Amino acid sequence: MAKKEYDCFVDNPDRLSDGEIALAIRELTPEDRRKKYLTRYVKCLIKRKPEEMPEGDVLWMRWQRGRRYPKPFAIKILEELGAFLPKAIKYEG
Repeated sequence: MAKKEYDCFVDNPDRLSDGEIALAIRELTPEDRRKKYLTRYVKCLIKRKPEEMPEGDVLWMRWQRGRRYPKPFAIKILEELGAFLPKAIKYEG
């Protein structure tokens, strides 16, 4: 069975450490292509070195401006956390 691939946007992938984390992820390889890029909010286990979690799927980190981190992480989804609600943008004026 092929591994699934996901991506997510974070401020700085270099600062993420292995362990459980809540992330908004996008599925890049869904069975139904119409669902590509749908955002899911999940609790997951991540590893910086995929070989340390061979049963995990592939997670590509992206900086907030969209540039992809050069090496993939491993991800194992533990729980769906419901709807992802982005922070509201407040404008002055």
